[in-house]
Amino acid sequence: MNQLQSAPASLSDLQDSYDRLYGEWMGQHVNDDQACRMLDYLGTRPGQRLLDIGCGTGHTVRAALDRGLDAVGVDISAVALSQAAIQYGLGNRVFLAAAEDLPWSDGTFDHISILGSLEHFLDPACSVREVARLLKPGGRAAILVPNSHHIRAIYNVFQYGEILSDLQDYERFATRKEWERLFTQNGLQVESVYKYDTGMARIYRPGRELFWFVYNALFRLFGNRWIPFNLTYTFIFICTLGLEQPNPPQRGQTQ
Repeated sequence: MNQLQSAPASLSDLQDSYDRLYGEWMGQHVNDDQACRMLDYLGTRPGQRLLDIGCGTGHTVRAALDRGLDAVGVDISAVALSQAAIQYGLGNRVFLAAAEDLPWSDGTFDHISILGSLEHFLDPACSVREVARLLKPGGRAAILVPNSHHIRAIYNVFQYGEILSDLQDYERFATRKEWERLFTQNGLQVESVYKYDTGMARIYRPGRELFWFVYNALFRLFGNRWIPFNLTYTFIFICTLGLEQPNPPQRGQTQ
């Protein structure tokens, strides 16, 4: 995968980073539309078990509970989980755990969601293997990840020679096919892919006014229909268990 910034050196570095970020802007950032879109694509039914990995303040877990699912979430940030307990009353539904070593038995969940978090994990490949391990036969995972070659990134590279960061310390970006290979090489099979784009991004710098004006005018007129599929801002992958499962690492280890 393409990397904008280096991966974290350790889990404690990642935890410290997200404890700080959830004490700042991430503690106020909620995207209910993304969460509901992923639940729709999964085809969830009341009573099914769902795990949200990288749950943050818990809005996906809350949305799933509202639909009658038996939903839980995990995150590495104690600050985020504290906010989930206070804002959504999810104290008994969210747990402190790393995505590479999750505390449930094989085949526990009907559905697993990862909303914009996989690219920040310590070991994305190991985390995907954990998803495959925890899915029931016939289960499905929804994973939202960023596109390294979305139309806004291409403009920024053309005009300024850089891609804007997403205001997080550790980030990875990849194309649709690069993400798909990560999933298929680590135990998942891609069933379908959806594009997910938005209007004005929260990342904005002076000097880009003309592009952002044109971009958002088109978005208001046509939504995201005018954006080519492979140039969308993010992808939502719907995955099932792969035909061949990789040999998992020992619990508590990454590869």
